[in-house]
This record gives sequence, C-alpha cells and structure tokens, in this order.
Amino acid sequence: MTGSRPAIPRELRRRVLIEAGHRCAIPTCRATPVEIAHIKPWAKVKKHEFKNLIALCPTCHTRFDDPHNPLDRKAMRQYKANLNPLLSLEVDKGDQMRKIAAYQDFRVQFGAWVRSLQAFGLVKSKRKSTHQDVEQARHLTAETFASSFISAMDFHHHWKGTRADDIAGAIFYYVADWNDELSDSAFPAPRSVSKRDIADELSEASINLHLAVCEEVGILGTEDA
Repeated sequence: MTGSRPAIPRELRRRVLIEAGHRCAIPTCRATPVEIAHIKPWAKVKKHEFKNLIALCPTCHTRFDDPHNPLDRKAMRQYKANLNPLLSLEVDKGDQMRKIAAYQDFRVQFGAWVRSLQAFGLVKSKRKSTHQDVEQARHLTAETFASSFISAMDFHHHWKGTRADDIAGAIFYYVADWNDELSDSAFPAPRSVSKRDIADELSEASINLHLAVCEEVGILGTEDA
C-alpha cells in the first residue's frame, strides 16, 4: 500500500466482512481467508465506500484484477447485489431504507403465497384428497394472497414510477393468473396446472427485479445493471 492510499477504516472493513459472512462473496467459492477489494478501482475513485467494497479470497481477488479474466466489474457488482441489500445501504438514507424494507416484505409475503399455491396444487392434484383437504388448502392461499396483495400495494407506493415497480407488478399478476387457473380447475387438477415450476418460470424476472432494486438504491450503477 502506498503512503497516499489510506487504510480502510476498521468499522467499514467490519461491515464489508459481515455482509459476506467473512467469506469470499462469490457464492461458488466462499473461501477463507478474505481480502477487501474495490469494485471500481481505487485509482479511479480515490476513496473507500461501502457500496464499492467487496470481500474476496486472494485467488478470486487476483482473478478480478486480471483484465483478461471474465470475472469483470459487472459480475462483481452483481455478486455485491446478491449479498444482503439491507446492509448495502448507507444508513442515513431513510427513503432508501423504506424502499428496501418494502422490497424485503414483498419478497417474504410473495414467497409465502407461492408456497401456499404449490401446496394447494399438490392437494388438489391427488384423487385421495378430501373436500376438506382442498378447502383448507384453498383457505390458506386466500390468506397468503391477502398478505401478498397488501405488501404489493406497499411496494407500489414506495417504488411507483420505477422499473422495479413494473417488474414486481408483472410478477404479481403472473402468479395471480396461476392462482385463478388453479382455483378454477376441475378436481383432480391436471398436472400441467397443479405442478408448474413457477419459481423456475419467474427466475429471470426475479433476478431482474433484484437488480432493478439494487440499481435504484445505489448498490449497482446503471451501466452495471
């Protein structure tokens, strides 16, 4: 380290390490020990910022510094985005915190709704399921739908007019269509309806939503997302 480059403050280094669980931030690596790397080179930014720092093992750090390696800055930004987005915010940005909290709640409630629909589909597809079994499963989907709908409206309130809001709305209505199709299907429900891999169908949209959220709150730059 040259004399003109100050050390990363201890508390900032601690936040970066906690964010990555004290392991390499690349999920297929997760090795220890780790070093703190600048995503955008120090020579360009001349400062230490949490959103621009990431924990990497020495091997991945060396690969990242190699201009001929496919582990480029865009990939590193996405690895950073995949870490806990709550920890990746500047703590004094209240509006961003409310936005990301709405996003986290949407993910939780939406996930519960999808899982209840999967359980409903499983019950409704089995000939041995009783009418009571089906109605109990249907009731659970109604409850989780209500919670998901409320969280979706809260998400829309905080993210209105953004790309993230457009993606979240499309995801919500995609699953709502499946909800209606499953509810309206005859008993036993056909496999094509009851056992759809909805998580796989939505995987690309879910990733795009996450990256759009990270871009909006400053974890990713526009050129990276």
